[in-house]
Amino acid sequence: MDQIIDQSYPLTSFPTDSYTQAVADTLESNFDPAKINRSEVKINGGIENDGQTISLELAPYALPLRYINEYKKLIHPDAQVPLFQYLIFESNKISRSKLKIIQLDDLSGLDQQIQADYEIEKNWVEPEEAAEEKAEDKKKAATKKPVKNVKKK
Repeated sequence: MDQIIDQSYPLTSFPTDSYTQAVADTLESNFDPAKINRSEVKINGGIENDGQTISLELAPYALPLRYINEYKKLIHPDAQVPLFQYLIFESNKISRSKLKIIQLDDLSGLDQQIQADYEIEKNWVEPEEAAEEKAEDKKKAATKKPVKNVKKK
């Protein structure tokens, strides 16, 4: 638990321009199935830059290890909890939450699972209400009148 709260678990991160089988191989070779850790790749700058972040984590729950507050609520500091392998695919086009988390029994089908996530992303259709909200926000921003500074006497 301390490793999660302190964010002191091993983290291996590397950038790349596109996904290939070599990315899955590198994720897997940097991943340690025996202790809490995270191996990630940021494709096209990662989710922060409208790309993808793909990671393998050994964690107690299907939550990214960076969700410290949620882990504090879920795990008593003295508790012994089992750890599981998770594949986390982060993209603006994978789901509303921008996350897809899959518990893996083993890493043998890692490449196929990542490619399946890319298919979901490729066929992503933005929900109508989100598209409508964006259009309305743009309309409001365009019609906003600038506020003049008025001095009080």
